Amino acid sequence: MPGRVFISCGQRPPAEREVAQRLRALLEDEFHLEAYLAFRIQSLDDVMTITRELKSSDYFLFVDFLRRPERPDDLPVSLFTHQELALAHHLGFRDIIALQQEGAPLEGFLRYVLSNPEHFSTADDLISKTRTLLQQRRWHAGYSRNLTVEQLGFTPTMQYRDHTGIWLETVWQVRIHNQRPDVAAVGAVCILDSIATPNGPRTPAPDRSYLKWAGQSGYERTILPADFGDIDLLSIHLDSPGIFLHSLRDTPRESVVRDNGDYTLHFKLFSEGFPLLGFSVTVRLRWTAPARAEFENATEASLDT
Repeated sequence: MPGRVFISCGQRPPAEREVAQRLRALLEDEFHLEAYLAFRIQSLDDVMTITRELKSSDYFLFVDFLRRPERPDDLPVSLFTHQELALAHHLGFRDIIALQQEGAPLEGFLRYVLSNPEHFSTADDLISKTRTLLQQRRWHAGYSRNLTVEQLGFTPTMQYRDHTGIWLETVWQVRIHNQRPDVAAVGAVCILDSIATPNGPRTPAPDRSYLKWAGQSGYERTILPADFGDIDLLSIHLDSPGIFLHSLRDTPRESVVRDNGDYTLHFKLFSEGFPLLGFSVTVRLRWTAPARAEFENATEASLDT
C-alpha cells in the first residue's frame, strides 16, 4: 500500500477546490502517494470519519489559504484546516509540510505549531513549492507511520512445544514495528489468509487461527509506541514434509502445504485503531527426509516487498 497523505486545505469553490485537486494529482501522479482530501462537513459521524482518516494517514500536508471576508463575521482562513492541524499535532505526526498564502495571519495555535511555514502567492507558486518540499523531505510511497513488517530470517533447528505436541523444526519469523509515537497497537493478531502457487489462484488457508508471537506464550499482544514484536510465520518439521504453523488451532497439527514446490503465503495482521496490514512471503519448499542425525534445511523463504 502506498504512503498516504492527508491533505488539509480550504475547499471553497471554485478556486480553492481546483487547487486542492491539483495537489492531489501532484501527489498521486508524480510521487505515487495516495492522497485523502476531506470535504468540509458538519455531522459528528463525518467528523469521526476525518479523525479515522487522519489516524490511518502517514503524512500531513497543510495549506492555509487567505480568504477575503464576504461578511463581517467571516474568518480570513479555513477553520476546518486549523482544527485538522491541531488533531494532526495531537496524533503525533512527525513530518508535516505546511504552506501559508501571503497575507494569511499566523495566530493562536498556528503560531505555536508552525513557527516558519513556507509562503506562497499564487496557485502555480503553491504547486511548485509543494513539489520542491516533497522532494526535499523525501516523501515516498514506502513510508508508513502505522504498522510495518521487516524480514527477520529463520531459527536453527530447535525443539518446540505447544498444546498440540513437541516438534523438531526450523521457524521463519518477521518483525512487526509500531511506527506510531503516541498509540500502542492493542490486541494485535495475525493469520495466514491464503496460499498461492505460481500462475495459480489464491486459495483460503486451511488454518485461519491466530499465529503465535515469538518469545511469549500468547497469540495476541500489545506493541507499545515506537516498539516491535516478532511473529512465528511458518515452520519446517524435521520428520514431516510440508509447511506448518504455530497457530491457536486446537486440533492435531497438520501441514497447510505438503508437497515441495514454490508458494506465496499471504498474511494479514490486525490491531485496534490501525489499518489492516497485509504482507506476503514467498517460500521455496524443498523438504527432504534427514539422512543423518543433523537435519539439512534446504527450504527458503523471503518477504515480498
